[in-house]
Amino acid sequence: MAIGVKKWFMLQMWRVQQIAAIMTLVLLAINLSLQMYEYMSWRSGVFSSPYSGALVILLLLAAMIWGIAIVWDIRLKMWREQMTVLAERNPYMMDKMSAKELLMFGLVWLPILERVSKDDPEAKRSVEIIKAWMRKVATEDPRTLIDAEHVLERMTGVKGEDPLGLEKK
Repeated sequence: MAIGVKKWFMLQMWRVQQIAAIMTLVLLAINLSLQMYEYMSWRSGVFSSPYSGALVILLLLAAMIWGIAIVWDIRLKMWREQMTVLAERNPYMMDKMSAKELLMFGLVWLPILERVSKDDPEAKRSVEIIKAWMRKVATEDPRTLIDAEHVLERMTGVKGEDPLGLEKK
């Protein structure tokens, strides 16, 4: 499958996923409110009309779901553990650099460490480790280096072939 077609499908999946959780809750609440309305044999007052009765039940369900969400967020703080698990389960978390990290190390930290390494052998060792890491990332996933070039081009307006000097060695 062509990369453009695959990317288009992934974009459509992403769009659906963004609204799926909210739409699931909305449809669930509507479905439950309509079902609960049918089982209410004492329909009077605001519940006499199916439009207002189902709407009141829907609003009560929405308030209940919102209340549970607030307790889940504020009291239980489950999202913190979720983010920890996501980071731990991500196989790229340990050694894969993003394009911005690659630029940050290459344009900010390496020049500083290289100046310091003239007098400090420990800093020289750190420079070699970081350069080896950056080369590894660039060779394992050339797309990361291309993305770094695009980020740098977007920031500076200058199109460069090797912004980090990784092809010198």
